[in-house]
Amino acid sequence: MAQQRESFSMDALIEIVEKTTVSAKRKLEAIRDRKSAISIADMFDMQMLMNHLSQMSEMSTAVVHASNSLIVKMASAISR
Repeated sequence: MAQQRESFSMDALIEIVEKTTVSAKRKLEAIRDRKSAISIADMFDMQMLMNHLSQMSEMSTAVVHASNSLIVKMASAISR
């Protein structure tokens, strides 16, 4: 019986982080182009965008770290 393998796509994680970064940059550009005072709504919106970007970056880092740890353990087990 063939063993089914789980996989994930780093490209998908990178794309999510890139899209979130672009979204935050666009918001900053829109605020800059208005050349007016920043509203409280803008500040909350930017805070939400930056929190989301932070979470996506942390998630990507955690996935890479977990994968690396697993590979190291597997290599260690093979070399014994």
